[in-house]
Amino acid sequence: MRRFVAVLALAALCGCAGRGDYFRDAGPAPAPAPRTLSEWPWQEIWTGVVFRGQKVGFSRLSLRPAADAPGAWDLESESALRLRFLGVDKRVSLRASDRVNGELQLLRFRYDYVLDGSRLRVEGERSAQGLRVRTEAAGSSTEALLAPESPALPASALALLPALRGLRVGDSARVTVFVGESQSLAAAEIRVGAYEASTLFEGKAYRVTTSLLGLETETWLDAQARPLLETAMHGAMISALEDPARARAYLVEASLAKDETLLDFSRIPSAAVPRPRSASALHVVLVGVPPSLQVPDDAGQRCQRSGERLDCRIDRRPRGRSAESGDAQRYLRPTIAVPSHEGQFTALARSLDVRTADPDGSIGRLLTWIDANIAKEAVDAFSAADVLRERRGECQGHAYLFAALARAGGLPTRVVNGLVYMPESEGFLYHTWNEVWIPGEGWRAVDATFAQPRADATHVALVVGESAAELAPLAALVGQARVSSVGDFAHW
Repeated sequence: MRRFVAVLALAALCGCAGRGDYFRDAGPAPAPAPRTLSEWPWQEIWTGVVFRGQKVGFSRLSLRPAADAPGAWDLESESALRLRFLGVDKRVSLRASDRVNGELQLLRFRYDYVLDGSRLRVEGERSAQGLRVRTEAAGSSTEALLAPESPALPASALALLPALRGLRVGDSARVTVFVGESQSLAAAEIRVGAYEASTLFEGKAYRVTTSLLGLETETWLDAQARPLLETAMHGAMISALEDPARARAYLVEASLAKDETLLDFSRIPSAAVPRPRSASALHVVLVGVPPSLQVPDDAGQRCQRSGERLDCRIDRRPRGRSAESGDAQRYLRPTIAVPSHEGQFTALARSLDVRTADPDGSIGRLLTWIDANIAKEAVDAFSAADVLRERRGECQGHAYLFAALARAGGLPTRVVNGLVYMPESEGFLYHTWNEVWIPGEGWRAVDATFAQPRADATHVALVVGESAAELAPLAALVGQARVSSVGDFAHW
């Protein structure tokens, strides 16, 4: 479940049930004794995954002693999701192998992700210096050494930790986790909040809340350390124990997720915005925005916050102003998502005459080429190389490719994620675009999907970044944010 949420955040782009009467106090909770992995009560569990009332996937987790390493344990897992978006079946799958010691601390790992046909592999091991991580996507690879302050656990081990440590109601634990989707370390907090019964599962269970990367999941663990139920994304995504045959049956169900579930979930209704693609200025107020979300405040956007209320005035009209470059040069560096150093990008940028001395002309030529050569399809990708190879992509893929070509030509360019008004949807949808650093002007919003050299003012930036870790806060926002008001329009 936690890995699904992270990958959905990467795709970026309500809940089925609130707490209501589904849960009740189950009386005094027995004091759980700490367990050891050698006496773990199960070897394998299967769960079915439901998104807003529709069956969309399954996951499996197994725990077995390592055959070739006494005292070590292998956590093997596989997961699959399938949703429908803009008439296209979107598929996410993961195969993961984590070797851990008796305390669930990571020894080595390998993760294989597939997102709409794009592949990402992350593997590595613990060494005396830290975690060595190797990442490969679309033929591009990177290596990194991460130095955790405390031994890292894999995300797959978080559901086992409360039973392993014998946590009681009111107890909490804080651990370091290696997140494969973002190839990074993060702090996870686990809290045992209550002992409950429910109409949604049989028996009694401990309610455990896990916070990771700004996202929360709630898991109900029974006396056998089995996750009877788990919810995420404010209840929109639910997983529950199933027998293996039933969990996998969805793969052959022709009727699976026929509705536009993801689009409906991510849409934010609002009052109409006249001529949105030519809007040069507007005022929009959002509510339900977590205070922890650090919203960008540049590129013609100025926002004021009051609790979960975000008041933004956006003005994309050119303004002659001098701006300091700040950290702009960091947005020339290649990444897994934007491998701008590769020959295919440097050669194409050169052929399109992308250069720092002519930012306006370079932006125009890039947009023209992308618009003519990259199909606009609801297909996700891990890397700009996937988009260039397939010659198709959704908004995020267009932004990755634009950033790769712009950086290859020496233009500092970042990937921006947020909202844009779509008249066909009668509201705002989650969207991805770019900002290019222009000397003497500052950051300029550019939209490769709409071929806009100056993105219109209905683009509301919420997160800057291209990695799963940077995008994860959006998952906490989807399904919760609302538009309170929109107005004060100006047009080009």
